[in-house]
Amino acid sequence: MTTRRGQLVALRPPAAEALGDVGLVAACATGDRVACGLLFERYADVVCRFVAHLRASDDADVDDVVQATFVAAFAAAGRFQGQSARSWLFGIAAHLTFDRARREVRRKRALAALAMVDDARATTSDPLLAQALPRALATLPPPLRTAVVLVDVLGERGADAARALGVPEGTLWRRVSEARAALRLALGGAL
Repeated sequence: MTTRRGQLVALRPPAAEALGDVGLVAACATGDRVACGLLFERYADVVCRFVAHLRASDDADVDDVVQATFVAAFAAAGRFQGQSARSWLFGIAAHLTFDRARREVRRKRALAALAMVDDARATTSDPLLAQALPRALATLPPPLRTAVVLVDVLGERGADAARALGVPEGTLWRRVSEARAALRLALGGAL
C-alpha cells in the first residue's frame, strides 16, 4: 500500500472491527493486539460502570480493577466458552472486585493487629505484650515471614506475591498458612 504525505492511514483492519464477540475473543487468544484493543474499547466503559457500582471507592481503585479485568481476560481468552463476552467480562470483574475487597479486609485486620501492638507499647509496662507481634514475626523463617507480610500486611494478590518471590502459588499459600499458624500460636496468650 502506498501512501501520500498527509494521507491518513487506517491503523485497524476494518475486518477486525466487524468481528463479533466470539471472533474478537478468539483473536485475543492468539495474541492479536488489535483485537485486544478493540475488546477493551468495546467493553471498558460498561465494565467500569459495573465495577464502580460494586465497589464504592475512589476512581483509582475502580480503574485498577478494570485494568486487571482486561489483563485477566486476555490471559484467559483461550478458555472462553463462546457465551456473551460482556457477561464473561462481568464475571471476571466481579471476581477481581470481591477478591480485592477480601484482601483489603485481611490487610486492615493485620494493620489493626500491628496498631494494637503499637498501642500496647504506649500503654503497658509488660514488654512481652508490647513486642509480641514484631517478635513473633521476627521468629518466622524468612520465607514464611516474607510470604505473610506480602499477603496479609501489604495485601498483595497471591499470584503477584508468588511471582515476586519466584515460587509457585501453591508454595506461597502453604508458607502463608504455616506463618499464620505460627503467629496464632505465638500470640495466643499475648493479644
